[in-house]
Amino acid sequence: MTTQAHSTGWTPTLGELARMSELVEGFLEDQAVIARAQARQAKRLAEARAIAEAQMRRAGIGSEFEHPVRSMAAEFGVAARISDRSIRMRMEWSVDLVDGFPATFAVFEEGRISDAQVRAIVDAGSRLEDEDARAEFEQIILPRAEKLTAGQLGSVARKLADDIEPLPLEERHEEAMADRSLRAAPLPDGMGELTYIGPAVTVYAMHDRATQMARTIYRTKDETDERTLDQIRADVFAEIALAGLPTAELIDQHGGDALTKITATVQVTVPWQTLTGVGDESAFLAGYGPIPAEAARRLAGEAARWTRLFQDPDTGCLKTVDTYTPTKAQRRFLIARDEHCRFPGCRQPAIRCEDDHTIPYSHGGPTSVRNLANLCRAHHVLKHNSAWRFRHGPGGVMEVISPTGKAYKHKPTPVVRFEASSEIARADFGADPPPF
Repeated sequence: MTTQAHSTGWTPTLGELARMSELVEGFLEDQAVIARAQARQAKRLAEARAIAEAQMRRAGIGSEFEHPVRSMAAEFGVAARISDRSIRMRMEWSVDLVDGFPATFAVFEEGRISDAQVRAIVDAGSRLEDEDARAEFEQIILPRAEKLTAGQLGSVARKLADDIEPLPLEERHEEAMADRSLRAAPLPDGMGELTYIGPAVTVYAMHDRATQMARTIYRTKDETDERTLDQIRADVFAEIALAGLPTAELIDQHGGDALTKITATVQVTVPWQTLTGVGDESAFLAGYGPIPAEAARRLAGEAARWTRLFQDPDTGCLKTVDTYTPTKAQRRFLIARDEHCRFPGCRQPAIRCEDDHTIPYSHGGPTSVRNLANLCRAHHVLKHNSAWRFRHGPGGVMEVISPTGKAYKHKPTPVVRFEASSEIARADFGADPPPF
């Protein structure tokens, strides 16, 4: 293995690379040990809950107070120096996992997936009440769980559960809308917490608008303003909530009325059948998951611009983009294809990423979608100042190679979702789904 010099002047030695590789392998072994230990804990907590429930049945105790369960949780909590309330929550989750997702628990016990990945599966699949539906869900999602981060897995799992769920998303969304709320709660040291629960599109649009404003201020602030981007975003949100717009002082200091002209941006992929009203398949909000068809149609009707995508029916790969506004067509294609930063594990939405030439333009790399990918600012800088390398494959698949020589295949998120959904279709039709 050879080493490369980089623009920053740092170059790992062969000995350092070899040790780095050993450390990564050791870290993965530790991760598996931790997962197996966490699985054992979940099994013990589930069994403890079962014992407490048996005690309740023998004593004829109602479910309102569940004194045996509370006592059992206190037993574990005091011994482990953890609040009994936290233990009770972990008990309930452990029962859901061990009893409701046996295949997932078996893989967890083997240390092949992490606690975070297990939670992504259980959170997405818990609404599937039918045992056969859950078994189908596990059969399809588990092979992918070993290849995806928890964030990527959660996105795919939510879409997969939506494909399997017999109750339409429209009905479930309507029921969930009844629980929308805005709550305030105290925090220590004179702080408080504001929680808004509402439609996903609204939540993500609110966050995006506050983020755009915060970035504008962050780029133009002087050296006396030491606030981080997160702190500025929180300040901007408070200004909007209290005054309707950022205060005049804020506007004057940071570019006239530029902040007031910023509008929210979200990326929603809508099947043409849904858009035209022929069907009611759910749409997909990038960074979140499925949203109701009616909400997607309403967004499309209000959108200033929309782009038509053509997807390969056999592989799910994005083939081309047909748009009524041809300027910046490549950028729109890449945003639709990638959805997120293409560095493995990063969930930064593509609309906030930068276009990166995989083969640098200065080295003859073409400006084409086969040589371009979305990278967030941090990973874009890392790529050009380290030994991380990228290679383009067919269908937008990227091969990411670490400084120690480890190669990771990274598929675009829409393709991963398509592959999972297509298994549902094959199971329903007994073969490949019909071409419509």
